[in-house]
Amino acid sequence: MSKTNAGGEIVVLSTAGYGPFSVDRSVSVIAPPAYHAAMAPTAGTAITISTPNVTVVLRNLYLNSLGASTGISITADNSIVHVENLTINGFVGNGIEATGNFPGTTQVFIKDSEIRGCAYGIYGFPGSGTLKLFVDRTRLEANQQEGIFLYASELVMRDSAVVGSSFSGIQADYAAKADVDRSVVAESGNYGFYAFGGQITVSNSLASRNETGFRVEGGSLAADHCVSSKNGNGFLVTSGGTMSVSNSMATFNIGDGIAAIDPGSAYVSGNTVTYNGVGLHVTGAATMQSLGNN
Repeated sequence: MSKTNAGGEIVVLSTAGYGPFSVDRSVSVIAPPAYHAAMAPTAGTAITISTPNVTVVLRNLYLNSLGASTGISITADNSIVHVENLTINGFVGNGIEATGNFPGTTQVFIKDSEIRGCAYGIYGFPGSGTLKLFVDRTRLEANQQEGIFLYASELVMRDSAVVGSSFSGIQADYAAKADVDRSVVAESGNYGFYAFGGQITVSNSLASRNETGFRVEGGSLAADHCVSSKNGNGFLVTSGGTMSVSNSMATFNIGDGIAAIDPGSAYVSGNTVTYNGVGLHVTGAATMQSLGNN
């Protein structure tokens, strides 16, 4: 790294194992498809990006933890990080984490990658400022907490899958915003899409075999042209949250198809709600407004 000029490239020239490294300048670290560039750290972090005002490209690397806590740690302010065709496996902490103070805007682009067997797959929790995450054609599998956890950060995701998370697939906490299109969240121990004080917009997506497919507590969620199938509950809002479900299907869920639990507000239109334990369910002071075309 020290011999590479800012803006330069480091290209892997052979199949081998490589040690952890820190990035202190704009650089591209690339393994051609013909080579297997693996890192197997036993402690700490595999790749650290902490210097501000950099653009970093990581491509075709394999990160496999043998006890290390973090795959990629990003604390660099006002920076752009590209994660392309990486496999990140088995980190006891986070696969990819962005946790710095970002008075500028830091953007992380993740595409064509797999993140599996970590505590959190992707963890966005800035101390301050603006963090934007973009996820395309990526799989997050069997992570032990959330597949994607967001706090006061932003996510745009499409054509991706979050499968087998022990807790929730995608969780948006305080002031977080997530926009998800053409994606699947399945086999979560708790909730598929979970707005817990945050905001989630989902379109053309599937939630299946979760405890609840789409759940809102104190936040807001809008689902359009979505399917929630074979979950404990399909769509559920509670704890003062608001939920809009339109042109969607809730089917073969064990409990409720669409539910507003006191105190929560739901707006439903143009949905197909069939083969659930209960179709539309409202309790206490909760409200559900329907256009009458469900």
